[in-house]
Amino acid sequence: MNKNVATKEYFNEIHFLRAFACIGVLLVHVSATYYNEADGVWNWFTYFFNQLGRFGTPTFAVISGFLLFNAVNKRGFSFKSFITSRTTKIIMPFLIWSLFYQFVTVYFLGGTVPTDPKVLLYNFTMGESFYHLYFMAIVVQFYFMFPLLQFIKNGLGWWIGLIVSAAISLYFTNLQEVSFASGIIERVLIDKVFVMHWIFYFIFGGFLAYYWKPISAWVKKHSVLLAVSVVIIYVAAFIEYKVMGSISSRRETNLINIPLLSFATIALYSYLIKMNWLKNALQVIGKLSMGIYLIHPFTLILFTILLPDVVWQTKFMPIMFFAVLFTTIVFVKIVQQVPKHQFIIPVPNKRKRTSIQRKPVSA
Repeated sequence: MNKNVATKEYFNEIHFLRAFACIGVLLVHVSATYYNEADGVWNWFTYFFNQLGRFGTPTFAVISGFLLFNAVNKRGFSFKSFITSRTTKIIMPFLIWSLFYQFVTVYFLGGTVPTDPKVLLYNFTMGESFYHLYFMAIVVQFYFMFPLLQFIKNGLGWWIGLIVSAAISLYFTNLQEVSFASGIIERVLIDKVFVMHWIFYFIFGGFLAYYWKPISAWVKKHSVLLAVSVVIIYVAAFIEYKVMGSISSRRETNLINIPLLSFATIALYSYLIKMNWLKNALQVIGKLSMGIYLIHPFTLILFTILLPDVVWQTKFMPIMFFAVLFTTIVFVKIVQQVPKHQFIIPVPNKRKRTSIQRKPVSA
């Protein structure tokens, strides 16, 4: 095994990174609730957070790649175990929540389900059953590719993979039409759900796992530099959306932003854990991030139905953000009590205490 590969079973830094990604996704969707659809305008405050939160989805892709490649680096690859594990952790939850949000669309939002079987199948498989499920569809596509990608075993292979995947993601990000295809194939290739739009972030996650030890050592030595780079990234993102307007999570600059933000989060971990309240909060969000990701749109729907219009004034957005987050965590905890809940939400089990482990964090 390469001496640079991560060997520990539990990565607090990755949970922190996952927490920040989760917060970013929530910022996008909670702020979007304040969009004035009738006037077609954003309030500058909610629009600002909507755009800055768009680092969340590609960061989730980095984490998915990290955890999967790291597991193979340590334990090797078994096709049977891979299929069983991925079916339990992703495919079953994807199917269950797709059906659930179809139900929500009809009975809570007054929408309809397409009657054309082809349209229904396309929407279902591409994660269009609801606006946030597209990422689950992207991850499933990545899993189809992974049996081949897991053959990247050495440093040269990872550098080649990183460069090639960056070029591929850049190409598909700018793809508007396909000269060599038409119909459904062209639609899939252009669709943001097509995995090649995101492949760089998965590969970067694997690169991070392969070089975990030297990268984690380097970023901790340069934490100040990375902190400054984060400020620059957010200022640049602010300027970018002010000049270019609304920008999706697939912005070209994220090919640079996401690695730098990932490095900075890993570097800042040792500082953040000194604030016990913040450490505890981020650990809970990180551990429950997949459940929060899946359930928070339903929480938002309930709030928009049950709460008075006054809470949707801009000044209440920070309060509503934390209300959505807290309520969603409660829902996730309830789901954890359901037998076989891992088929609904892949929530990590609580770690048992040992003599070398800290006391588990309670929610």
